[in-house]
Amino acid sequence: MDDFINNQLEILYSSLSESEARLHPPSKVKSQIQTIINGLKPLNLLRPCKIGDGIIKIDESKEKHLIDLFERACSAGRFIKFVPASGAATRMFSKLQTTINKFSNFNLDILKVLSVEDKNVEATYNFLINIKKFAFYDDLKTFIANDIDAVVKEQPRIIIEKMLLADGLNYLNKPKAVLKFHKYKTDNRTAFTEHLIESYYYQKDFQNKIKLHFTISEEHRELFNDEFQKFLNANYFSDAEYQVDFSYQKKSTDSIALNVNNEIYFDEQMRPIFRPAGHGALLENLNDLKADLIFIKNIDNVCVDRLKPITIKYKKLLAGFLLLIQKQVFEYLNLLEQEKIPDNKFDEMIKFCEAFLNIPKPDGFNLWDNKKKRNFLFTKFNRPIRVCGVVKNEGQPGGAPFWVKSDDNEISVQIVEGAQIDSSNEEQKLIFNNSTHFNPVDLVCAVRDYKGDNFNLMNYADPKSAIIVHKSVNGNEIKSLELPGLWNGGMSNWISVFVEVSIETFNPVKEINDLLNAGHIEEV
Repeated sequence: MDDFINNQLEILYSSLSESEARLHPPSKVKSQIQTIINGLKPLNLLRPCKIGDGIIKIDESKEKHLIDLFERACSAGRFIKFVPASGAATRMFSKLQTTINKFSNFNLDILKVLSVEDKNVEATYNFLINIKKFAFYDDLKTFIANDIDAVVKEQPRIIIEKMLLADGLNYLNKPKAVLKFHKYKTDNRTAFTEHLIESYYYQKDFQNKIKLHFTISEEHRELFNDEFQKFLNANYFSDAEYQVDFSYQKKSTDSIALNVNNEIYFDEQMRPIFRPAGHGALLENLNDLKADLIFIKNIDNVCVDRLKPITIKYKKLLAGFLLLIQKQVFEYLNLLEQEKIPDNKFDEMIKFCEAFLNIPKPDGFNLWDNKKKRNFLFTKFNRPIRVCGVVKNEGQPGGAPFWVKSDDNEISVQIVEGAQIDSSNEEQKLIFNNSTHFNPVDLVCAVRDYKGDNFNLMNYADPKSAIIVHKSVNGNEIKSLELPGLWNGGMSNWISVFVEVSIETFNPVKEINDLLNAGHIEEV
């Protein structure tokens, strides 16, 4: 096998420039090839996390204290918000595209009939009959020469094409962040703008500064610059100074693509393909921030103004809970540096681990000597911390919180995606399907240690939690590696605390008609 891989590497590097070779060193590419060929061991789920067993439900009587903790830290300027925003909007329009590709001539009446048996047509029909409710409707009208109501009824293909293609709004080729999501009486806002507005209500420090960081595609930098300038020109808030910066997913994190024979895949120009390695690649961007406390939230999970208060409340509660845990962890770490520690303090620490940090007491812990107890607790406490909001599972596709057992029999809580388990194992499938809560990607993270130094976050990811993906390129099947996801395998070895938040804080937009859901309509 080594000879085969080494031969593939020789072929690869004969085709790369010096700069490309520096981005993708042989040792890294060899490891990627080996992983793709050998496969990855699925995670071993023990049980879903539930309230009282891995998930905390905050008592209302504690809310004021947690919010006070948050507001003091916020005023001190300790928070930044990190938003992965490079994703294209392509998937939002897949059902519309499928419809216009399948049917050459149709009108609204025909779509209504066809929608009974075709889910893609049904989605297309619903989009068209609700066209005036979308925030981009006014912009779309400028590209329609005739009466738009008549065009919607008799030539709906034109409406869809003018929304998607370059001679119209070009939404198919734009990032989701700059699409207009929400319609108000006075303005129509993009997802990017909604993130900026939301942050005003819980991130402003004592200098009135609000810090946000967006990861974007380099090709879309000007789109984001323009969108930010439009936001500033609108002067939503005269008492705030926004500090917004951007970074790109690093090319060095891309993964080599192999064909079905495990050979390096070359395209029609005889160029090897390195594919972006998923949102796990953004761990490097997060690490580069050298921040203190970080909110992480997906670009499409925004809501209209009337629902912002509940979102803001839970942002403050999650952050306050993080600060409460961090304070206690730092106290314990300073205590563990001392030579002599009373036995009752060890008992107190391990109870804290079990009650709040989802760290079970190891077998025989009470029989260990003090040095072994100290080393164990110090290692467990001296890690980055994340508090993750989780919502009740209402059937959304995606990751969920579980208790997991590692190869060395260590038990921990993790966010697990379906692709990380053995789907042929009925017991594992049953555990996965019985999850009570869902991961909406609503995190608050503490990334400095008890001495004030930044952790190297790369040291706390689990490389074994990568995912092998299968794609089609020009009709050819390829395989490549996606790095451990930013909020699952990428944070596998963090202190992880799961807190239930209201379902009203979760308003994702995975397809265009999601913008018709209550969380995205200001007037209901």
